[in-house]
Amino acid sequence: MFIVDCQIYPFDILVCFGQDKKLLFKELSKKLPKSDIDILKTIKFNVGKSIMFPAGQTLLWLQEKPTSIYGLATLNHEIFHCVCFILERAGIVYSHSSEEAFAYLIGYLTKQIYKELNISFS
Repeated sequence: MFIVDCQIYPFDILVCFGQDKKLLFKELSKKLPKSDIDILKTIKFNVGKSIMFPAGQTLLWLQEKPTSIYGLATLNHEIFHCVCFILERAGIVYSHSSEEAFAYLIGYLTKQIYKELNISFS
């Protein structure tokens, strides 16, 4: 579990990996209000899930750390959802004129998460 600071937007993303949801809820209870954990417990998620809680905290969860192209694709899929949550909360709606803001934040978060996971293609 690690946190990615979104830099120019006042939000962080908590990135978690693991199949044990009880352990996930226990770890999140150290960082989030009980009401947010209760919301999360009502949501079905299997391979990956992203959610923004009422106070703006964002969770990106994957069943396991990505070790394949499929895993990376799932991670990128969830990064896209996080970007949509964050920019919507910041008042930026996806359109042709806001496209670059979405692309920039997707690229930034992808680099930060890949760096944390020590994913390299060199």
